[in-house]
Amino acid sequence: MSDQNVDTVTLVGYMTNNCILGSAVEAEGLGFTTEVLSDATGAINIANDAGFADARTVHTTLLALLNSNWASVGTTEAWAAALTAGQALPGSDLGTSAATGTARANKP
Repeated sequence: MSDQNVDTVTLVGYMTNNCILGSAVEAEGLGFTTEVLSDATGAINIANDAGFADARTVHTTLLALLNSNWASVGTTEAWAAALTAGQALPGSDLGTSAATGTARANKP
């Protein structure tokens, strides 16, 4: 048995819009550092009375949301390289994401 404590969870699987989102939010509340592998997760098309979003939009939007607050998001290749180097998978924060999003939205 190891003396080291688990401090990070890496999420993969299906569906970004349910299990991945719920697990990432819960993990943060429990004090874990959370990583999501963008190319090892997926979403579905969503349509209901509130609107429609295709699977790609759902997936991309939720990954951007997760990376802005609850998790570091990267590809499996980037995650493996960070793990090999003993570094954390880089992430963002809400302030930086909001400022960058505003600047991008206001580009001509």
